[in-house]
Amino acid sequence: MSDHLPTDVVTNILLRLPVAAILRCRAVCKPWRALIDTPRFTKLQLDYTAATTKNAVLFVLEDDGDDNGDLRSAAYVNGLRREARINIQTAQVGDAISREGVTLFGSCNGLLCLGYDSGKVLIINPATRKSHSTMVRVTISPYDFSAGGAHWSYRDGCGFGYDSVSDDYKVVKVNQKLESSKKLLQSEVISHGVRLNSRVAVNFPYFLAGSQKIGVFVGGAIHWVAGRSDDPENSNVIVGFDLGHSVCKEIPQPKYTNRRSFSMRVGELGKCLCIFANYWGRVVDVWMMKDYGVKESWSILCSVPHPGLSHDYGIRSLGFSMTGQEVLVQLDDRRLVWYDLKNSQRDAGAAQKVTVNGLRTECMDAVVCFGSLVPPDGKLPPKEVKVEKQYQKPRPQRKKRDDFLATGFKLKL
Repeated sequence: MSDHLPTDVVTNILLRLPVAAILRCRAVCKPWRALIDTPRFTKLQLDYTAATTKNAVLFVLEDDGDDNGDLRSAAYVNGLRREARINIQTAQVGDAISREGVTLFGSCNGLLCLGYDSGKVLIINPATRKSHSTMVRVTISPYDFSAGGAHWSYRDGCGFGYDSVSDDYKVVKVNQKLESSKKLLQSEVISHGVRLNSRVAVNFPYFLAGSQKIGVFVGGAIHWVAGRSDDPENSNVIVGFDLGHSVCKEIPQPKYTNRRSFSMRVGELGKCLCIFANYWGRVVDVWMMKDYGVKESWSILCSVPHPGLSHDYGIRSLGFSMTGQEVLVQLDDRRLVWYDLKNSQRDAGAAQKVTVNGLRTECMDAVVCFGSLVPPDGKLPPKEVKVEKQYQKPRPQRKKRDDFLATGFKLKL
């Protein structure tokens, strides 16, 4: 039957399947295998998944208190659904996860990035169960002690994203040593290309603020909330590290309606940069930048009254629901909450706690990852395979026989 279907029809059918089913379809026939293995199909599948929010999986890295972690997953059918109760199972990604100290760097285009204390970085495609490891070495060692009335501390940040300029996935590590006055003694950001195995170290004239270590990838850059080294009192600066040009840039912020002091976190929703402005004990304003880099495009998505999103020190957005009316957020690195945007203004209880079955600890990091065919080493086939000709209807054997008989063959008695 596949021989009679046009290529575009087969492509549209395959794009709608989960990754596991697509991989099984490679065994149907050689033309389908050639089609699925092309970089073009990989990109089409990635774009379709991102646009429809299908094949979404929630991954949770739980911390058992001994710097060890277990990676667990909660599958959602046909994208994120609002559920009050989810079941967590151990992520099936082969033997890639070790038991040493591990940090979740983030996810991008269906790839998960994990960093280890040894400097090893592991990139996993959970859908295909393939992994790739590399080393991201740092020059600043962990540092935290007091002497002579002064105190020095070590801070770090991380991130993972796609660089469209070099067509490479990059792991980013921020390392800095500070005095108690928040004066930077050493500070740098390291960008490591996965496919090209490249490494760039850039001076980072900011100090990371708050407890948000995982950077937010939006618009080709990874973002953190930070403070300027020349203005230690101002710690609500949004800094983006541009992966394509290896430069740091400050993101313009909205004109806040409330001038009172607040703490801030950045997040990502619908591929847009978001700000969570927390006015302690009163309200959390959620801002969304619809046009990246344009100050005028900031608008308030919702204002959440306490105790709707009450938290001690951390809030992070994970994704929209299928209807787009709810947002899944992580609070204090230990709770998952669905927040109803539609009822946010009139209902302080619009937040619904997600009961997570199967977690053994309360400390965790979570990301939403969409199923894709992207290889974890970022290396797609070097050139396209022309599959259109393979779908042409083969010439029937009967036609060959008729041509042979028509050449003047005569039967002699």
